[in-house]
Amino acid sequence: MPQNLQEVTFSELIQSPKDTVEKLNRAPRHALRLNRRGAEDLVLVAATQASQDQEVVGVAIRLLRAIMASPTTRSQYLLDLLPMVFRWVRFLPDEDRLEFARELIDVMEACEELDNFTPMLDLIEQWRHSAEVYADPELFRALRSPDTVDAGQVTRPTA
Repeated sequence: MPQNLQEVTFSELIQSPKDTVEKLNRAPRHALRLNRRGAEDLVLVAATQASQDQEVVGVAIRLLRAIMASPTTRSQYLLDLLPMVFRWVRFLPDEDRLEFARELIDVMEACEELDNFTPMLDLIEQWRHSAEVYADPELFRALRSPDTVDAGQVTRPTA
């Protein structure tokens, strides 16, 4: 959701629902940010806008899937554009970039079906951490060292 949404208080919605709905209808994206005291803010979106947003996400996912399906377009477009979207991807080896792109699109499709994009954000964060390792030669060597062994299970700390 854009950060520049018009804001109203939750109390304003409760006390003047008609005025709040009018503001919602006049808002450029048909969305309002509801400020709540002591709790996370909410976003109020017109159903038509929410539906359109979902459709746009679906189209983008299908477009990315089509690009990934063809080795030519995949290498000429998606993999070339990936560093423009995720600058840190430059630190990943080529085969990892391809794997990241595949996983990202697979997870995006699954997230769209579930209407929950948290797993996609988690995947991006995991790959970002991988890029951090590749970007730090000292850390990379330490993690690849044959001296790095599994020390077994750690006992639970006592209180």
